[in-house]
Amino acid sequence: MSASINTEALTRIPLPAILADHGYGLRQTAPGRFLAESPDHAERLSISRLPDGKWLYRDRNREDNKGNALRFLQAHGHQGFHGAAKALAVYTQPDRQAAAQSLLNDLDQRYRDAGREELRRFNTEIPLNRLAEAHGWAMDNKESTKTWEKYRSPSGEAIVINPGKNLYFHQQNKDHDKGGVIQFTQNHILNNGSLGEVRKYLRDFAGDQRNDWQREAQQRAASAPPVLQIGNRKNEWRSLPLLTPESLRYLVNQRGLDVKTIATYGERSMRTDIYRTPGGGERHNVAFANVAVDQDNKAVLSGWEKKGAGTEKSFSGFHGQRGITVFKHKDFNSQDVRLSEDVGTCQKMVLCESSIDALSKAQMDGCRPGDIYVSTGGTPSAAAKKALAALIQKNQPLEVVLAFDNDMAGHGYARQMKEHLVEQSQMPGMSNFSIRTEFPDGVKDWNETLKPKTIEPCPLAPKESESEHIHGPGHGQGISPSQDHSDQPANTLALEIKTERPNRTFRNIEKNQGFER
Repeated sequence: MSASINTEALTRIPLPAILADHGYGLRQTAPGRFLAESPDHAERLSISRLPDGKWLYRDRNREDNKGNALRFLQAHGHQGFHGAAKALAVYTQPDRQAAAQSLLNDLDQRYRDAGREELRRFNTEIPLNRLAEAHGWAMDNKESTKTWEKYRSPSGEAIVINPGKNLYFHQQNKDHDKGGVIQFTQNHILNNGSLGEVRKYLRDFAGDQRNDWQREAQQRAASAPPVLQIGNRKNEWRSLPLLTPESLRYLVNQRGLDVKTIATYGERSMRTDIYRTPGGGERHNVAFANVAVDQDNKAVLSGWEKKGAGTEKSFSGFHGQRGITVFKHKDFNSQDVRLSEDVGTCQKMVLCESSIDALSKAQMDGCRPGDIYVSTGGTPSAAAKKALAALIQKNQPLEVVLAFDNDMAGHGYARQMKEHLVEQSQMPGMSNFSIRTEFPDGVKDWNETLKPKTIEPCPLAPKESESEHIHGPGHGQGISPSQDHSDQPANTLALEIKTERPNRTFRNIEKNQGFER
């Protein structure tokens, strides 16, 4: 008889079906893994399905109680190997096979439903900012608002958390590193751990009533980076050359900007930052001036963003400290072009994520003398908001347009800035202005509308040395964290940074279509 017994087939009979017939309670704990408990609670069996289809069990209470289905039946009333094999043969019948598969499907569905419910509870019961703090992340109070909290890891990574929605995004990898408690645990605690590992890990945190998790963000003892002094880099800016043929080609050929647009807005805000390669060559990057409010509550030229052609994609860098880049029409203060009562005032102020986008939007709008275009440099930082408040107070716009990127991060920036501007509109000295949003239609950012579809390849050159910078969500280029250096209202600021008058070469850009000087 033993020769006719197919032991291999019998050990592939689903053990959960056999245990269910013996009154055991069953629960799936992972794909291919189950927990079974006897009616008298004396046995707690871990059940596993091996990759080759065989089933094994192990009693958590007794080391000697383990094996396959044959071993289980022999230990539970069936005498000898043949008796156990005869009992198992019943499960090879089609109707019993179908019942066993139905049981497995039901257990799997319950497991998945329980898993989804557990993950949902993790996302609702575990405060993401508290979880981050428990793993060494510190809140940057200077860069945080009521809606968004910025956190830094011990290694310097930066994420932004929305406590109200319990969501986050990573500033350097915003497209792939974002989500809720589950994604944060996978990406930053378990190093790309599985959902099963996440569930096991977070069970100790679900429903946690720790006292320190109840404190307000402003009362937590998270260490913030030291506040830096904002320096005036006007003299360094003066030493930079005006736009060169090489930097102009980047703006026109690769970014699709018209030379008239560049000449209209570039007099105060654009120059060339020349990088000399180790091989003796030169890379001519466009420099966009940044304005910030210093510790004395004065507007200063704090640094400049660098943009230029790279070996594979556009190069981005920064020198100094960040604020905002302001683009005013060359005739903004001209009484020959504007009515005397309009000189110095703004019809519309347009906020964009980058300098290239601000210029692109200005060009698409027709370069109107009464409008001002502003780049926040990606994430609207505390320093950018402070400088923007001073700019609004000085130029009294009738309307502020939030023209950020047409992606999730850009829409988030728009909501954040709208809340901030509504608060600012209540401050003393602020005029009444309307707020509206406008996003590029069918593309991610404003420059994509102008940028040529095909771009001539750039000659390879050694990669330029870049200062450390953090990527902002919704903005693919680097941004460094800015600092807010004063709590005093900027009631008397003049955002015009006085520099020496550029020579007439720059004024002739629009006449020089060949970019020859």
